[in-house]
Amino acid sequence: MPIEFEFALDKGFHFAEAFATRFGGEVAHNRAILPQTLGEGFIQEIFLSNGLFLCVHHYWLNEELVLRRAPTSSPNMLTLKFDCRRMPVEQAALPHQPLFTGSNGCEVELGTGNFFTELVIPAKQHINFLVVGASRQTILGILDLQEEGCSIESLLKESPSFVLHEVMTQEMERVLKQLSAIDQTATLATLFYKNKTEELIYLLFSKLMQRAETASITVDQADAEKIYKLRAAMLADLSLAPELSELSGRIGISLTKMKQLFRQIFGDSIYNYYQSARMNEAARLLAIQSVSETGYQLGFTNLSHFGRLFEKHFQIKPKKYKDSLT
Repeated sequence: MPIEFEFALDKGFHFAEAFATRFGGEVAHNRAILPQTLGEGFIQEIFLSNGLFLCVHHYWLNEELVLRRAPTSSPNMLTLKFDCRRMPVEQAALPHQPLFTGSNGCEVELGTGNFFTELVIPAKQHINFLVVGASRQTILGILDLQEEGCSIESLLKESPSFVLHEVMTQEMERVLKQLSAIDQTATLATLFYKNKTEELIYLLFSKLMQRAETASITVDQADAEKIYKLRAAMLADLSLAPELSELSGRIGISLTKMKQLFRQIFGDSIYNYYQSARMNEAARLLAIQSVSETGYQLGFTNLSHFGRLFEKHFQIKPKKYKDSLT
């Protein structure tokens, strides 16, 4: 059975203190040290003068941990989660279809705080993720957007409920690791936290602003659950191309709305997202098996077609890529 921790981000709530109280850890300088019974590592809270609140998770767990956050009453609060984990997470059968769970890589999610969220953190794995909390006004002030009619600005200002998802870049991973390694007692540590967090925000919004300009749709809890269910179903077997009509019926949403919501949340069409995940899985498999085995495992009957798609995605042929790994 996993260890569970439920919380709500009420005014004055301190995650590190509450976590330490619940599991018997020690707290010093807003850092909760995990007790040996739970694992090793820490959870660090930082409150910055620019209005950002940080919660750094850096640890190794003996048992699986489930974090459940209740929705806030106000849609004004935003959360940005930079999650750097490389292993997929098994989903448990739970009463809610959770958001922000299970990942096949390093991911970033930005959303309003009025969602129920759940994160399943696996045991025996190095965990490194950061949650940034801020008001809409704080984020808009940091971005200082000058472009009129910018869709991201409109979303931040006007949409009562939304969630956006991006794959974490190598630059984001680098900054996140630097941030996790900061000595919170060092001189100018707070300034270092501030600079690195703003760098992460810059890197995230630089990617978000590359998305095609589209009219935004308000995403409520039910819609988000359906789209994440769609993604999970699609990624469960990458050898099968997604049948959109079948998936639409399975998750109980119209085909048109399903396409619109998926593109808004993930920044790409369903099919393009599937092909990108397929190629990333191919790169992983090539480290342990042959080109032909990889192509056939991912549903390609024509290995030349597989090779062309792989080269288009990575600018290198799969055989040459495999040879570069040895």
